[in-house]
Amino acid sequence: QQLMDILSDESHSDIISWLPHGTGFTIHKKKTFANEVLPQYFKAAKFTSFTRKLNRWGFTRVPRGPETGAYFHKMFRRDKPELC
Repeated sequence: QQLMDILSDESHSDIISWLPHGTGFTIHKKKTFANEVLPQYFKAAKFTSFTRKLNRWGFTRVPRGPETGAYFHKMFRRDKPELC
């Protein structure tokens, strides 16, 4: 739910945003995300801690291609918080 809240907040869209198709998200500014956004939503405010959390939650990171670095989860979709 916290991640859905972050992505739903338009004030963070230049830092973290959904991919156009809404099946994944990407973090555009990792340092800004770790310093400004993470502390508002999570106790651990380190980027590596956040990525470990994503891995525990079952997210996968795109290793190559046009969406390199984006994160996906089959049950995490824009406008479908009930799937979470």
